Amino acid sequence: MTAKRAADADDASAHDASVRGAPTLGEPASLDHPRPPFGPTEIARVSRIGWWAETKARLGHPGARKWYWGSIWGLIYLVIPIVLIWSNKPPVVAGILMTALIALIAAIYVVTPPLIWGRPWPVAAASYAVFIAITCLGIPMIGENVIWLWIFVPVMSAMSWQPRAFTLLTILVIVIAQLTVIVLTGTFADYWYSVALTASIGVMMFAFAQQIQAVQRLRDAQSEIARLAVVDERERFARDMHDVLGHSLTVVTVKSELARRLVSREPERAEEELADIERLSRAALADLRASVAGYRAMTLETELSAAHAALVAADIVPHLPTSTDVVAPELRETFAWVLRESITNVVRHARAKNCWVALEKRAIIIGDDGIGMPVVAVQSDQRTARGNGVDGMRERAVRVGAEFSIEPGEDGGSVVAVRVATGRGPSARPLRRSGDVS
Repeated sequence: MTAKRAADADDASAHDASVRGAPTLGEPASLDHPRPPFGPTEIARVSRIGWWAETKARLGHPGARKWYWGSIWGLIYLVIPIVLIWSNKPPVVAGILMTALIALIAAIYVVTPPLIWGRPWPVAAASYAVFIAITCLGIPMIGENVIWLWIFVPVMSAMSWQPRAFTLLTILVIVIAQLTVIVLTGTFADYWYSVALTASIGVMMFAFAQQIQAVQRLRDAQSEIARLAVVDERERFARDMHDVLGHSLTVVTVKSELARRLVSREPERAEEELADIERLSRAALADLRASVAGYRAMTLETELSAAHAALVAADIVPHLPTSTDVVAPELRETFAWVLRESITNVVRHARAKNCWVALEKRAIIIGDDGIGMPVVAVQSDQRTARGNGVDGMRERAVRVGAEFSIEPGEDGGSVVAVRVATGRGPSARPLRRSGDVS
């Protein structure tokens, strides 16, 4: 039952997407194979309850209703042969039969495009052949004038969303057929303009259909851009929440454990740690509010100070630079995020005794002497889990055109590096183990 409900939900989503004009699964999207308003996914949905339900769904589709309004101009054209028939004062029965035939031709002209949307081109070709055969039933009454009714075939072909080559070939075949008839009947001088009119109308409708399809592709592209923007914003928000709360809660946890150990031995220092916890909690709350509002900006100086506090609280000796002036201004925020996440990982997982940070104009390197982590897991192009901090650092590096890497350190542990390539290639200066101790 659950699987069935899921399938029904997928079908409903596909139907809604088709009505809105968005692509549905399995529909062609290239220039040579336009996406019809009624696509295979929607056909599969309605065909489960029979061909009659599919036919009604096709004829009642919003795209079909738009075609009906456009086909009115073609129906007005059919008034001309009806007037010609009755102006010749035919027998009443013959006149009625011919009028009924033209009415049948009008009905076929109106319903054919929606009925063959999304079907293979041989089905469309067969439909056009049947239409021409029906028009030939009027030859006893109107003779070679039947070629005027063939002008509807290029129009139907253009509006049937078939491949471009097939549509152009259909126009060419109809023009050649008309030309053959008027040459064989010796009426070229009287009816040559019917061939020119068919060719011009066919090409015009083909160009009009191409314009409709271009607008449709543009709308699909706009919908896709909007969808990707939402996805990107969700990922950004998830990444920021992980970096903001993950770091802050890690430091709060470490300081809480330290305060618990000190409360009986060094009450004064325990109070200082509790005061730091309160300050960090308030700062984390402020960061959270700023991130939700979308206006939060990271500063490398602040993160260095926070890294020092976190490392000291975890009994890890910090070796940090005393200044951030060497870093290029456009990279400082990215490096601040990388520093925050790296220090969080060191405090949480590394079991290190020392942590080093080196800053360059276009690079930041963070290393420790802890237990390290598997290189294969962090260098894989595939995500390990949603909200993973390594994925977040890699994405931030890519955004500024930097290379991200995690490698084993010389003294154990791991070395995280983000480097922006320059004209001389990326920085290759190794992480110094004798950096400033602060």
